[in-house]
Amino acid sequence: MPGAPAPTPPNRTAVRSRRSRVPSGRSSSTPYAARLARLRAALRAAGYDGLVVSNPNDIRYLTPFSGEASCAVVSQRKLVIISDSRFKEELEALAPAFGFDLVIRRGDMHGALGGVLADLRLRTAAVQAEHMTVDMKARLARSCGKCRLKDSVGLLAELRAIKDAEELAAIRRAIRIQESALLAVLESLRPGQKESEVAARLEFEMVLRGASGPSFPTIVAAGANGSLPHARPGTRRTARGRTLLIDWGARIDGYASDMTRTFALGKWPGKLREAYGVVLEAFSAAVAAVRPGLTCEQLDGIARSSITKAGFGDAFAHSLGHGIGLDVHEAPRVAKGSRAALRAGMVITIEPGVYLPGIGGVRIEDDILVTDSGGRSLCSLPKDIDWATL
Repeated sequence: MPGAPAPTPPNRTAVRSRRSRVPSGRSSSTPYAARLARLRAALRAAGYDGLVVSNPNDIRYLTPFSGEASCAVVSQRKLVIISDSRFKEELEALAPAFGFDLVIRRGDMHGALGGVLADLRLRTAAVQAEHMTVDMKARLARSCGKCRLKDSVGLLAELRAIKDAEELAAIRRAIRIQESALLAVLESLRPGQKESEVAARLEFEMVLRGASGPSFPTIVAAGANGSLPHARPGTRRTARGRTLLIDWGARIDGYASDMTRTFALGKWPGKLREAYGVVLEAFSAAVAAVRPGLTCEQLDGIARSSITKAGFGDAFAHSLGHGIGLDVHEAPRVAKGSRAALRAGMVITIEPGVYLPGIGGVRIEDDILVTDSGGRSLCSLPKDIDWATL
């Protein structure tokens, strides 16, 4: 892969701009125009003249562009993308249809960004404090003229938490692919296969069905490795009378899916058979409780209370779930201490688990759409223990 262009010395920093044929900020293409409009409304409400977008997935949310080492500036009238020569051809092709101005930098990013902020004559610009480094902000502050930089957190995360129709369609496609891929793998699953072999086959089957790749490194945990919530596939082999935990997801058009199923090859180990019923009951209780207005902490508490009453409270140490979209983990955080309220249009995971060191673990996970009338699983694979017994 070619590396980034060599930077010119700071005193020779220059930028080159290509203007789109469509006036900036007035893209004729939805859903990006609607997303920009919501962001501009949020900027007005927060009192910012503009926003420096440094998180690549936030740029991907606002445009179809998914390249790295790029930034964007959003003002009330313009959207400007700053990138380098590796992405020049791609961005020049996108700019007319999606209504942004393009700056191809020849020097450091802070110099190009500062020039854009100065040219736009913004009085205040928010920066993504959760993403931009302290050093980058300091350099940018010295090169943006009279524009004052202010830290902001979560402006786009808040918008991205509510999925539009195109986003939901992408997530649904990713789920269909990952489910079909797992069913193909289960057909050939046998005792004696390495965790790494099962993971590789599963990722191959997802790509074969149209995924750009897995949405995260696939987790395959055989036997006692199942007690590690984020186990890395290795040389441990599947075996009769042992469990197999699989946590996997596909990525389509930038959007991720995320599911977990736990299986037993033949007879279930006694303690894990009991744990399976406990986890499934907690999962079902949480899904049934989903509704707009319920806080994420309350939802986490419903599942946690169910597991605790069954005597496994200490064996469920992680949060209940998280939002999913362009990032596999995004807002909202479904966890103790999270006071964010569920809203219609959110897609969250619900993934209770019980982990018993030296024995194994059980986790069940679906992607759940929050609707006005409650929660609806976007997933179709069964969860009953008979189906999970191979």
